Amino acid sequence: MPALTAGQGRPVWRNREPAPRKRTGTPGLRQLAIRHNQTGARPRTALTPTSANQSETYHAPDPLARRASYGADLCLWSAASASESRIVELNGVLNTRDLGGLQTEDGRSLRAGQIIRSGEIDAIDDAGKATLDTMGISTVVDLRTTREATEHPAEWPEGEGPARYNFPLMEQEAQEIEDMRVAIKSGTARAEDTEALFYEAFATVPQNYAPDIRNLFNVLLAQPEAEAVLLHCSDGKDRTGIATALVLSALGVTREDIEADFLMSNVQKKADSKAVEIANQVNKANGTNMTPEAVWPSLGIRPDHLGTFYDSIAATHGSVAGYLHDALGLTEADIQSLRDRYLE
Repeated sequence: MPALTAGQGRPVWRNREPAPRKRTGTPGLRQLAIRHNQTGARPRTALTPTSANQSETYHAPDPLARRASYGADLCLWSAASASESRIVELNGVLNTRDLGGLQTEDGRSLRAGQIIRSGEIDAIDDAGKATLDTMGISTVVDLRTTREATEHPAEWPEGEGPARYNFPLMEQEAQEIEDMRVAIKSGTARAEDTEALFYEAFATVPQNYAPDIRNLFNVLLAQPEAEAVLLHCSDGKDRTGIATALVLSALGVTREDIEADFLMSNVQKKADSKAVEIANQVNKANGTNMTPEAVWPSLGIRPDHLGTFYDSIAATHGSVAGYLHDALGLTEADIQSLRDRYLE
C-alpha cells in the first residue's frame, strides 16, 4: 500500500517507487497492504485461465476489426439510466458523476452521494475542494500510474483534505500511455495504435492488477457510514471504468445500468467534438494529417471496450462473480457487507 502519514487523522498519500506485483494470497478484509513480486513483471498481452475448466488463453481482439466509426457507439447510450441528475459539477475536475440511483437486479438502488467517479483531480480549485467537503468525501482513490500521480498530484495543505490512496492500474504500461500522449500532441498518432492500447487495457487490467483492485474494495469495505469515496484515474473512463464496472457488478447492478454509466463519459467529455478539435489544432500547429479517429480513443469509450472486459473475465474465471471470488478473494460476507453499506 502507498506509504501514509497522519494529518489530523487523515492519511495523505506519499510518492513511492513502482514495483511489479502479484497476488500471493487472499488479502484480508480491510487489509490495505500491496504485496510485491520480486521475480519479474506481470504478463501483458494475454490472460492465462486459472479455473480448472478453462483451457484457452484469452487474447485482446483486433481493434481495427472491432471498431466502428469513431462516434457511432454513442447511439447505444441510455439517457434514461444515465441521468444528468447524477453529474457532479466539481471545479477543476472533468467527467464527475455520482453512482447513486443505479438499479440492481433485485430492485434496489445505490445510495446517492456514497461513491463518486471522476477524471484526475490535480487541477481542483478551492471551490472544488469545498464541494468535496460538503459532499462528505473523506477518501480519494487514485488509479493513475505512479508517474502520473507524482507528476500531477492533487495537493492540500499539510494535515488537510481527504485520505488519498494510490492503487496504480496500468503501472507497467506507463510508458505506453506517455508515448500515446506524445504521439497525439505531435500529430503522429495512428488510430490503430491508440485503439489497441485501450482494447488491451480492458482485456488485461482485471487480471494483471487484481491486488490493486482488491485494495479498492478494501477501502470501500472500510469506509465509515455516511462518508463518501471518490475514485478517479486521468480521464475517468478506462481504469475508472473497469474499477467501477467491477464495483457495480459486486453490488448487483444491472448490466444495462453498468453500460449506461460507462458510456456517460462520451457525453461528459464531449468526445466526438473534442477529437475533431484536437486533431485540427495539432495538425495546424505541426503541419501533420492526424485523424480525429486517432485521437478519439483517448477521449471516448465504446460498448465494445466493456464487451472486451466481460469476455476476458468470462474466459479466465467464467463470470464476474467468479473473478470477484477467485481473483480478488472476496467472500459472500464481503459482498453482503458491500450491499448493506451502499444499497437502499
